[in-house]
Amino acid sequence: MQILQVDEHVVNVLVKATRDGLAMAGLKPVPVGVSRLINTRGAVSSIIGFVGPTSGSLMLNASKEGGCFMASKMLGEDMNDLTPQSLDGICEIANIIAGQTKAILSTSDYKFDRISVPSIVVGSSYFISHYKGMTTVCVEFELPEVITADMNSKIFSVSMCMMKI
Repeated sequence: MQILQVDEHVVNVLVKATRDGLAMAGLKPVPVGVSRLINTRGAVSSIIGFVGPTSGSLMLNASKEGGCFMASKMLGEDMNDLTPQSLDGICEIANIIAGQTKAILSTSDYKFDRISVPSIVVGSSYFISHYKGMTTVCVEFELPEVITADMNSKIFSVSMCMMKI
């Protein structure tokens, strides 16, 4: 019996794609939660659409500190604020995760053919609504490498919403 009714295959794909993608920056995110609801608590999100037999979007949501930390590690430069360069780095991380996800799902029922260029949303606590019948999965991760007293700064999420066409 699956109490939460979360697609475990998609959860495992998001965990693998995120860990493999961030390994390029020397980061080792730890999965700490899963939900069918999309998390938009962080101050910055990068959203990437995808189309094919399955269509939808993937979103990376992080705090300002977490997003800047990941961008710093990816680009090899210190970034402490949401600047055009750090936002580009966050978009690139989302792009890498989306590419990893596309590759992993290429032989599954959730296959998609193309991904869009990333869009960025700056601001927290917004709401995203999806069509009824879409599969939604949100995996939260902790970045143990982030040194901070604010636990929320260490948490980011990767979410997917999708529908078979």
